[in-house]
Amino acid sequence: MAEKKISRKELLNEPDEFLTLSGKTIQYVRSHPRQATTAVAVVVLVLIIGSGVHYYNNYRENKSHELLQRAMYAYEAVTRSDPGTIPAQLDQIQADFDHVASQYPSLSAGQQALLYSGHVLFRKKEYAAALEKYKRMQSTQLAGEGLSSLMLYHIGKTYLAMNQYEQAVVIFDQLAKDSNSPYQREAYGAIARMYEMMNRKKEAVQAYRQYLKIFPEAPDAAFVKSRISDLSPQSAEESSSSSTDSFLHLSTRY
Repeated sequence: MAEKKISRKELLNEPDEFLTLSGKTIQYVRSHPRQATTAVAVVVLVLIIGSGVHYYNNYRENKSHELLQRAMYAYEAVTRSDPGTIPAQLDQIQADFDHVASQYPSLSAGQQALLYSGHVLFRKKEYAAALEKYKRMQSTQLAGEGLSSLMLYHIGKTYLAMNQYEQAVVIFDQLAKDSNSPYQREAYGAIARMYEMMNRKKEAVQAYRQYLKIFPEAPDAAFVKSRISDLSPQSAEESSSSSTDSFLHLSTRY
């Protein structure tokens, strides 16, 4: 059975929903002026609070980046100086980064400041303190946004500076197994050199061969082949000091 069509006249005679609702609203306001005034005041207050929170968050974001940039400019000026020196300005730069990190821990600038605080401590050769900063960075939002490899790299490098080779090998092994890590090639090379430092020649040779298997066209392939030859059983044993010098030679290639 076909549905009955509503005529134009009938449509025009139906009450307008918007006008009906508006009329009811006006009637309510007239009969309940106090409640209506309170409702309007609440809405206005919510809007004011929302605007204030938005403004405050923007202010904190801008201020944190301003302080971070100021500290970074100072740090970059220091790092351009003689790398063999530890300028006195590093203490103030350290304090500046720590201030940003503590005041804005949830913001990107605060988390970047924590990372740079670790860099300053590393440059000051305060490795244990630098390691603590880098490990804290692992739980930040920045680490979860693709910087986890960077955190592992700095942790491994710090263990290496502390001569804690076993711990460093564990960290660099994680980087070596990550095909997406920009530090994969360096990680394989570092593992081999650390095995040399620990006089574990068999593991060093294996690590070097794995390096060449994955990176056959590496720019230092000839050097790595020479290390494999020198460390092989038929070659004369290398001294510990010679291994350390070789590691420094390899490090300058990355």
